[in-house]
Amino acid sequence: MDARARRSLERLSTAVLELAGQKSPEALSVSEVARAAGVHRSTFYEHSDSPAELLRTLLRSELDATRERHLSGEAPRDWALQVRQTTLEVLEHLERHRAVYLRSFASPADASLRTMLSEHVRASVLLLLQRGAVTSPVGDAAVAAQYLADGAVGALSVWLAGPAPRSAEAFLADYARLVPSWWPLSGR
Repeated sequence: MDARARRSLERLSTAVLELAGQKSPEALSVSEVARAAGVHRSTFYEHSDSPAELLRTLLRSELDATRERHLSGEAPRDWALQVRQTTLEVLEHLERHRAVYLRSFASPADASLRTMLSEHVRASVLLLLQRGAVTSPVGDAAVAAQYLADGAVGALSVWLAGPAPRSAEAFLADYARLVPSWWPLSGR
């Protein structure tokens, strides 16, 4: 991507994050986001099909970078530490984009960010299963991954909706008591 396109994408990303904190991304128009970013509608379409998709892509890329930092690579790792660091960064990500996630989590009609977050956690669990960092307690690893992902997203959404200040360490302590014994953060 050339420098001009990168600048346009940065401006669009900033605009969609700001607007999605005020209004459902599904209700945002391309014109609104383009106007807030100071770009033409055609420039928007060079980067995405819709404001909601641009938002999901932006948030997913942040989450994927976290997974890449902590759960990828060739060297053997202390998986409990890596999962802990990943979880802490996900909590920071959620806190940084709190208004956007809360708006989506509160709307039964807009499950797009809840689904995106669940897909991210599921992919992380499957990666750890594939790498042999954890072992599925059931024959179908996808069942175990989805179970853990949806439970994690439920717990994360309650934590995010709680009063400030929210403690990442308190969340991790509670989460460790909730996750199954085969998961690296388990308190068992």
